[in-house]
Amino acid sequence: MKLGTYTLSLEGKLEALTLSDPPSSADQRGTEFRTVEGGTDTMDGPTLLVEAYAAVWLVLFAFIFISWRRQSHLDSRIDELERALSSTRGAK
Repeated sequence: MKLGTYTLSLEGKLEALTLSDPPSSADQRGTEFRTVEGGTDTMDGPTLLVEAYAAVWLVLFAFIFISWRRQSHLDSRIDELERALSSTRGAK
C-alpha cells in the first residue's frame, strides 16, 4: 500500500490517504537487501563495539571519581562543623 498524503479529520485524528495503484518494481527495488561492494567503511563492527564499551566505562569511572571527591569534601566539611559545634557546647 502506498501512502499519498495525510489529512486531519474532523475528530482531530491524522489519517493517511492511500493510493490504489500497486507498487511498481522501482518501489520494491528500494526495499530489497543488496550488499555494497567496495564501501568506504574504515572500521568494522567489533572494533566499534569495543570502543563504545570503553567510552561507557570511562564515563562511569569519571562519574564515580567525581562523586568520591565530592563525598570526601562533604565528609571533611561535616567533621569541621561537628568540631565547631562541640567546641561551642563545651564553652557553655
